[in-house]
Amino acid sequence: MRSVFPYLLLTIVLLSGCASQTPTSDAELAANSSPSQQTKQKTIRPFPEDTFFDLLVAEMALRYHDLDTALDNYSYQADTTGDPGVITTAARLAQYLNRDDVAENYARQWLQFEPENAEAHYIMASALSHGQRPLDAFPHMTKVMELGGDSNFAALAATVLSRDEKDQGAFLTLLDNQLERHPNENSLKIAKALILQYQQQETAALALIQQVLNDEPDNPHALLIETRTLAQLGRDDEALDRLRYAVDQNPNHKRLRHDLARRLVKTDLFQAKAQYELLVRQNPDDSDLLLELMLINRELSNTDEAAQQLESLSDTPAHSSRAHYVLGRLAEEDRNWPEAINHYQQATANPEFTPASQRLTSISLSLDGAEKTLELLQVLRLRLPEHSSRIYLLEAEILRKEAHYQRGYDLLSTALSNNPDEEQLRYARSLFSEKLGNLKAVEADLRHIITRDPENATALNALGYSLANLSSRLDEAEALVKRALVLEPEDPAIIDSYGWILFLKGNTGGAIKMLEKAYNKSQDHEIAAHFGEALWTSGDKQRAQSVWETGLKHTPDSPIIYDTLRRLELFND
Repeated sequence: MRSVFPYLLLTIVLLSGCASQTPTSDAELAANSSPSQQTKQKTIRPFPEDTFFDLLVAEMALRYHDLDTALDNYSYQADTTGDPGVITTAARLAQYLNRDDVAENYARQWLQFEPENAEAHYIMASALSHGQRPLDAFPHMTKVMELGGDSNFAALAATVLSRDEKDQGAFLTLLDNQLERHPNENSLKIAKALILQYQQQETAALALIQQVLNDEPDNPHALLIETRTLAQLGRDDEALDRLRYAVDQNPNHKRLRHDLARRLVKTDLFQAKAQYELLVRQNPDDSDLLLELMLINRELSNTDEAAQQLESLSDTPAHSSRAHYVLGRLAEEDRNWPEAINHYQQATANPEFTPASQRLTSISLSLDGAEKTLELLQVLRLRLPEHSSRIYLLEAEILRKEAHYQRGYDLLSTALSNNPDEEQLRYARSLFSEKLGNLKAVEADLRHIITRDPENATALNALGYSLANLSSRLDEAEALVKRALVLEPEDPAIIDSYGWILFLKGNTGGAIKMLEKAYNKSQDHEIAAHFGEALWTSGDKQRAQSVWETGLKHTPDSPIIYDTLRRLELFND
């Protein structure tokens, strides 16, 4: 079985808005403040003239907030001079700019001449954590704690939540070991409570957090975990009351106030609006907050305010694209198709462009049909050359569904004349070549992909399947599909291809075994066609009919099932 446009099977996720709660980043539980800086008296020595000039430029860049230039100069001179003062400044600046690889490099150098410096260990721990290496970061954060600095194990715990259960278990073991040695360390308790909350061990998480709150009643991280755990238990009124208290005690804590605003969206839009307005004033550069406020104003029919906020979001393409995509989804919910199309056409930046263009295509096909949609996409492609490959694929998919195989082949040949190594375009063209019965063209495109990417299981499977169906080169086809199966042993399309090749080679028993495995994973109509034919040939005609019927329930107009039935003289048009 060949996967049809595997690259286009993308999940569309509705971005944050008043109607749906955006998942929050637990990494934001952690404050980014380093431990108190430890400084030592350095021996003063003159720098060479070139070094002095670079450092002067860096200092002037800092004064004028050109932090990237400052970091570039400090990094260069840190590498050139090895001066401890320059290295420490480079490490601090890199951490501030979230340049984690740079921060790790200079923090490591810093620790070579000051191994007991809490700030250097903190920067190292933060960089490793942001780099998805929380277990490596743990010893450095432990050192911060032991040196009397402000440790932040919650930041590491937030990172480990995205890792597998094994890493989470290892991290919990490290936390428990440290809690035995430091039973009163609240940073350790908060980190463990965060993981327990994530693992839905709410009672244990609340008990641990209560210990922290008994000691530090206004600790924002503890309050945040407490309120989220209460909400997780369905104790919404308690969660809201505690959030109000938490915000009163920590009025400038962004995440606490944002959680409060999101909860109020469900119960009182006017109070939610007030909280969002304050958040936007406190965080004027956060476009997501402005977008959420705009959506609330739309919900409240404050059209003038919403329009002003949309205009503010339009200052940069990325923010504008995000806003227009959300507005397009809302227009779809209201069945306002022209407005939805208008907004989707303005969602031109990544990551919104792909789902927006797909929704635009779907609506246009429903309203105006294939030819008008193709004209719309052509105009869009000429307007947005940076997205031309994606739009070509959308056009090609329409032509494939309309069975315009030669037009699709010609369209993709034009696309490939400008992007000859574009893998998705070549794969798509091979589908049209297959429909046209042009095995030579199929093989040329798929071998081009495989030459550049020898472990491309999709292309290996596609070529093997095509050779099996369009030629007598069954041994070669089997070898290709076996390679794909080693790379993706659980892919039902590849399993189906292998089973079908076995069937064509006369190994009906082996074919049924593989095709049944594929069918149990996916009742795709093409797998059903193959599995049903193998069963029919083996004499199990009742089960074969049942498999075909199931395939037709999923795809009522399945051409491959009907072709199979005609070939077996079980169906007449």
